[in-house]
Amino acid sequence: MSNELRRKLHELQQLSNNAPDPATRAIIEAVRLQTAVLNERLFAVEQQIGELLKRSGAQPVP
Repeated sequence: MSNELRRKLHELQQLSNNAPDPATRAIIEAVRLQTAVLNERLFAVEQQIGELLKRSGAQPVP
C-alpha cells in the first residue's frame, strides 16, 4: 500500500470519527473499507501479472 493511500485512508478514518451523525459516519466508513478492499485486490492482481510475466519470460514494464 502506498504512503499516499495510507494517508487517504487515515484521513477518511478521521472524517468518519468526526462525522456529525451516524448516517454520515457509516457512509464514510463504507467508502474507507471499500477503498482498502479494492487496494488489496489490485495488489493481488499486480502480483499475479508479475508472476505471469516471469513465467513467460517477458520483461515487466516499470
